[in-house]
Amino acid sequence: MFFRDKLGGIKSFFTKQPLPSISFYVNPRYLCGIQISRREKRLIQYFIIPLEKLVIEPSFLKKNLKDTRFLNKILREEIKKFHPSEKKIALLLPELSQRTFVFSFDSLPPSPEEKEKLIFFRIKRQIPFLPDDARFSFELIGSKNSPRIIVSVARASIIEEYEMLFRELKFEPGIVGIPTLSLLNASFVEENSILVNVEEDSLNLLSIIDSEVVLYRQKSFAPEFVYELSWEEKIDQIVKEIENTANFLEDKEKRKVDSLTMRLGLLNSRENLLSSLRKRLSYPLKEIDVSFLSTLNQRERHILSPLFGQISSK
Repeated sequence: MFFRDKLGGIKSFFTKQPLPSISFYVNPRYLCGIQISRREKRLIQYFIIPLEKLVIEPSFLKKNLKDTRFLNKILREEIKKFHPSEKKIALLLPELSQRTFVFSFDSLPPSPEEKEKLIFFRIKRQIPFLPDDARFSFELIGSKNSPRIIVSVARASIIEEYEMLFRELKFEPGIVGIPTLSLLNASFVEENSILVNVEEDSLNLLSIIDSEVVLYRQKSFAPEFVYELSWEEKIDQIVKEIENTANFLEDKEKRKVDSLTMRLGLLNSRENLLSSLRKRLSYPLKEIDVSFLSTLNQRERHILSPLFGQISSK
């Protein structure tokens, strides 16, 4: 899913347009980017830059970028390695900067205007105090008989923060999205599986059952606490949310989960987390892998995989 241009209205997120060859991801703990060659089907350039805490604080409501001068400086150094023939880029934002929902309907009105009004009504039920500059993009993902729509909501002012950061570097963001939905776009998720996207600050679950997106869940890691969670506490939350999601799908949706597809968007502690989860979960766990990034190590492939998803076509 992605917003286009300046979020001037409601836009579908798989509208046909040429895909850029460069994609960047602004994460609260790192910045990363890739450039690919479509003709030769290879990775041309990439970078992953660790960040100190509090430089970026993702939020749906509040200002996200706390030090744009610093971010501009370190990005400017890295993109010197890139040699773009175009200035259009894809851009991934932190999961917690947006809100994403999967809505199911008995039926949908035929006219686009009535459809948008109905979706907006459902969004208001989820976010009663919706900011005036909130915008949303959506796509129909279910069948005509049982329509489901996946919707992403963001504030135009927050999207603009990130876009301006890259415009100052002479790039033009043409596609703006979030990592979990980017992974879906690249078809990294298996059938009857839950995609588990673990970020530094959040856990994001997306279930694919019988070729349909059934559920999307997003959880911030303990936003109510003043201290950072330990790895043991994060593992407890991940296991709990996966089990709750699988139980919900089986009890309420009558859908059975066969496996888990996991992406760890983490700089450190990968192996400890994976081994702990495999011991505690009863479902087969497969790591996301991207053949396009095969020359990189597993940690780098996990971090960069949503970037490839954002600029690849199904």
